Amino acid sequence: MPPANPDRLRDVPTEPGPGPGPVLRQEAGGDQYLASTTPTLQDAIRTTEVEPKPDPDSIASSAACPKPVAEEKAWAVDERPAFSLCSSPIKESSGANPVIASSGGLRGWLVVAGGFIDFTVAFGLLNSFGTFQARYEEKWSHLSTTTITWIGSIQLCLFFLGGLFVGPAFDKYGSRCLMQLGTAFCLASFVCTSWSTQYWHYLLAQGLLFGVGNALLFYPATGAISGWFNEKRGLALGIAVSGSSLGGVFWPVIIDRLFDVMEEEVVHRIIALISTPLLVLSCFLVRERPEEPGQDGGQGHGQGQGQSLKTSLIAALCERRFLALSVSLMILNAGMLIPFFYIPLYSQEQGIDATMANNLLAITYSGSFFSRIAAGWLADKFGRFNVLFIVGVLMSVVTCAWIWMTSLAALIAFAVLFGVFSGGLVPLGSACVAQTAPDMNHIGLRIGAMMAVTSVGALGAGPVSGTLRDSAGGWVAVHSFAASLSMLGAMMLFAVRCWYKPRLLASF
Repeated sequence: MPPANPDRLRDVPTEPGPGPGPVLRQEAGGDQYLASTTPTLQDAIRTTEVEPKPDPDSIASSAACPKPVAEEKAWAVDERPAFSLCSSPIKESSGANPVIASSGGLRGWLVVAGGFIDFTVAFGLLNSFGTFQARYEEKWSHLSTTTITWIGSIQLCLFFLGGLFVGPAFDKYGSRCLMQLGTAFCLASFVCTSWSTQYWHYLLAQGLLFGVGNALLFYPATGAISGWFNEKRGLALGIAVSGSSLGGVFWPVIIDRLFDVMEEEVVHRIIALISTPLLVLSCFLVRERPEEPGQDGGQGHGQGQGQSLKTSLIAALCERRFLALSVSLMILNAGMLIPFFYIPLYSQEQGIDATMANNLLAITYSGSFFSRIAAGWLADKFGRFNVLFIVGVLMSVVTCAWIWMTSLAALIAFAVLFGVFSGGLVPLGSACVAQTAPDMNHIGLRIGAMMAVTSVGALGAGPVSGTLRDSAGGWVAVHSFAASLSMLGAMMLFAVRCWYKPRLLASF
């Protein structure tokens, strides 16, 4: 019920409290005062009842003549705009606790810039393994395609699986220490790969070390960006992850040119010299919001919410809709990764020279650069699940058409179209997980758990498709397998979307 005699509240002098604005209270008996108090999120969303302080002078009279129960309560009044508790609107995500909508501000967009640099270097190199694959096919002619593909598959598996550990670590410790450790792992990977002489050396140096380093760089940046943005989260993630497309454009070209004029060990050292300063810069730019982990004396922002990291992980893995979403994204990612593994090799077998074959990989990433930004903007407007479903279907159709792409012009068209339709998968997958999270306190954990499930597809996609190619003696099985995975993942995602939001035409 509202406070009695509201007109009398206008004459009360105001004193600023420690929070964004004072909270006006009224005690039983009509005495009014302003209490300096830090407002909570619940104060901003609804009028809350506040226990009154006992008045020693009125205890005896209250015992003799008790007042009605309604007058025994005090009420906190949020009278916007005079006493605005927050400068941005309050929104409630579907099935989630209310969160404060934020456009990020200047600091938030600096975090996006840091994530962009991070993804350009680390994620761009991860996506450029097809260039190394083609070179290693020439170097190790005695090894099968499947065997060589295991290097890239280990990279991707550890990158995805690492989220199960890096995500909770971000929730507890923040981004800085994790990204610095990831930079050190990447530097060690480049240097150790330059010293490698045998196949198993490459498995450990380029596969294991670089995969772990990428995980330590990706999840803190993604979690920090998600914490700074709500309504523009898809756009912010799309801009940041588009850096991986930019890296996928210039890294294959740079690596291919370096291999033509230098020894292999020198190539890896030059990559280290280029990438390390940029990664250090991204470590300084990426920061979580003040209420996020690492800003409150080391306490994870899940603390104080009544739920530990372990409990949140168990709850996420026991949530059927979240598991179904993770499995659908696993299948979609597996279908997407296969063409990136084999575009250069397939093109060379169609008579395209090695330089142009590697340029096709760069063309693919150039197509995905703008589509990742556009997909994020469209997702914020029409729904993240809706846009991701359409992206998955179109990617499957284009992959199926890859079977008939044999000329240079056709392969260029495929590279552009596949890049456009596959570009939105990475940022929108994380955006969908953030949208359906019960709260943002353990967003790193949930994104990491989803990516850990996705690691199964990342680990098996390359070797399984390589086995299909070797056993079937051609590429039709590889193309069909990739297209089928993409379509299956899209259909499962649509089913999960209907599970969350049965209304088909709703923006979700």
